[in-house]
Amino acid sequence: NLLLGVFPTLFPYGCGALEDSSRPVQINFREHVRYLLSYGDRRFEEHYSFIFVLFNILQRRTACFHAQLMTSRPYFQQSAQLLETLSSEDVATALLNISKASHSKVSDERINTLMKHIKVVGGHVMGSAHSRSALRTKIHSLCFNLGLPSLFVTINPADTHSPVALYFAGVDLDLDRVLPEVLRTSYERAQIIATHPVATAKFSNCLIKSILKCLVLGGVLGPTKAYFGTVESQGRGSLHLHLLIWLKHEYTPAQLKENIQNQDFRDNLLKYLEDVVKEDLDLFREETNDGTSTTSDISVSIQETGPITDEVVPACLSTSNPDSGDFHRIFCKDVVRLVETSNIHKHSTTCYKYSKGNSDTSKTCRMRLPRVLVKTSNIDLSTGQITMRRSHPWINNFNEWLISACRSNMDIKFIWSGNDAKALVYYITDYVTKSTLAFHDMFALAQQGVKSIEQQRVTNSIDNAIEKSRKLVLRCYNMIASQQEVSGVQVASYLMNYDDHYTTHTFRNLFLISIENYLQAELSKARLQEKDI
Repeated sequence: NLLLGVFPTLFPYGCGALEDSSRPVQINFREHVRYLLSYGDRRFEEHYSFIFVLFNILQRRTACFHAQLMTSRPYFQQSAQLLETLSSEDVATALLNISKASHSKVSDERINTLMKHIKVVGGHVMGSAHSRSALRTKIHSLCFNLGLPSLFVTINPADTHSPVALYFAGVDLDLDRVLPEVLRTSYERAQIIATHPVATAKFSNCLIKSILKCLVLGGVLGPTKAYFGTVESQGRGSLHLHLLIWLKHEYTPAQLKENIQNQDFRDNLLKYLEDVVKEDLDLFREETNDGTSTTSDISVSIQETGPITDEVVPACLSTSNPDSGDFHRIFCKDVVRLVETSNIHKHSTTCYKYSKGNSDTSKTCRMRLPRVLVKTSNIDLSTGQITMRRSHPWINNFNEWLISACRSNMDIKFIWSGNDAKALVYYITDYVTKSTLAFHDMFALAQQGVKSIEQQRVTNSIDNAIEKSRKLVLRCYNMIASQQEVSGVQVASYLMNYDDHYTTHTFRNLFLISIENYLQAELSKARLQEKDI
């Protein structure tokens, strides 16, 4: 009845609501949501707040369930006694100490206990900041199991330019023959994508899965034994993928360091890197039989539909057909045009958001561009530093097959072994699972939650310590979750049950307390048997 009243335009006849008790066959809430978002008339998808309300309902249900489940654990009794004595002044004092110190360590055991339980609850809630930090554990487990990853790739699907995304959004298109006049203007395409978050999420999921299955596992970057990618929403709300790839080789860091002393190994390594990581367009210009720019030179579309004008964004065209007789030349021209329009860096305010310099000359671009020009690729034998050939200072690293598939900007980085690689992997794992909320922001929001519970305790003090602690943890988590930014495409992706991470491996949680109790019990049995002997 609540949803029927809140959304009368979506349920004009006052029936068909979710979890309707009068329905002869009960339907799961999430399955019903996916059904509604797949409606042919798209009214549920296009509504400006429907998906956000349902997403919030599901988040709160999950948080309440796991908060209640947590209180039933034996260890929570001790935690409840600690949390019962915690006040908002204690959190304010800790927050003040954090602001003065250069680190974020808190000495108050009660606050650490509160934040730990908030993390436990939030780790099970889809789309929460704590669930993203839980992905970090999976990446670390892959590193322990397989060693350091070999490649770090960023893929950014071009949703506002893709005919496939427009097709998913209901635009009548013949994907085998995409004509310029039916692609709409850039503004119209952006408007269509913005009003169809489910279609955009479907497109991103479909494209990412296709790239991983056909290209990454297909071997365009080399034999691959594992990958782990996390989906992230950028400022305008679209999704992109940060991907760590483990190549199929058995070299340890020590062996790699030793092998670079061998000339043949160095030559083969540089040959491989020049094949999968490109830093300029020289090779592709040579293959097109001219050294000039091709931003207006593509006269054949992928489906050979006729002349393409300069107004058509290269991302709107499909990948070239490998069966065509002139595939290689057309493909090279397509790559040049894609790189020139989407993968050449231009400074913006986001480039300097972490820079400590005050003047424009002292500020440093966080993308490390422009870069130094290098005539030939080489490896420094003393440091192991790899320097790739580069003739253009502003082109971001790319792989021609991946950029042709995603039709937008991308990045690819080879991760060399050694101490520097460990630091880089640590940074990358933090980066790909980063939260939109800073550590001190979470503390400030937790303080508000504690203060809110204190005000309620004045009027209601009949709850026991465990129930009070449950309400405290849940209130603090809800305060933190309420300030987290989530885009419409992200919400649609979660509601449609699309993955927020992609990996080749399956993970199982090991509960340390249960394992410790089991080992302690087995150890006690063994000691008793020894005494009997």
